[in-house]
Amino acid sequence: MLRQQLTEHPGVELIDGVSSAVLEFWQGDWHRQIVDQSADDAPFGLIELMDNNPLVCADRVRVPKPSATLALVALGPILRAGIVRESPALIASFPVADAEVNEALGTLGWDLGAAITSGDVDLGSVRGLNAIASIHTPAKLSDLDDIYEEAYGRSFFVRRDEDSEWFPPIAEGKPHALFRLRVTPGEEVSLLTIQTLADIHGKLGTGQIIHTLNVMAGFEETLGVA
Repeated sequence: MLRQQLTEHPGVELIDGVSSAVLEFWQGDWHRQIVDQSADDAPFGLIELMDNNPLVCADRVRVPKPSATLALVALGPILRAGIVRESPALIASFPVADAEVNEALGTLGWDLGAAITSGDVDLGSVRGLNAIASIHTPAKLSDLDDIYEEAYGRSFFVRRDEDSEWFPPIAEGKPHALFRLRVTPGEEVSLLTIQTLADIHGKLGTGQIIHTLNVMAGFEETLGVA
């Protein structure tokens, strides 16, 4: 899948080679890599929540795996806003390595981890994750919309969907992750549920890798992403 999409990418010329990286490429004499394993010198996180400058300058960038990607999509904006009160609960449709998720949440300064429940539900190529977070009730509930809009409002690959029937086909074959919000308001403390869906060949796989390549190389973010 990755090689096929790179073949169609107008900014890429493929050459033969073997590498342990997810993607290895050269810009002139500059050797660069995208990896999905721990690398101390590699910027790591969800592109939509990161500063692009380190990515443009990095020799190596690390992309989060599917569970970490969905956890960051769901919780990243409210963690960054500092309104999460305690460890959130995550319910995934697929097996999840807790350490991967907690490391990813740590990129946003969150060191309390999450309580994670993993399932093994057949959703085809789609994976789902629901996050439930206890939050400090904002002055206006619409402030929650603003927090997520600030994070993802201009994003090509993370989109809010409050209207579709929440079934795997809405994410199947798509390059973007989808999320929706449900809030149970309280006077001081509210409960926020964030539902996420994405395809393992899109935002959870090839799509995210090519998006990362595009940012690193200074291409248009959507170039070569189906």
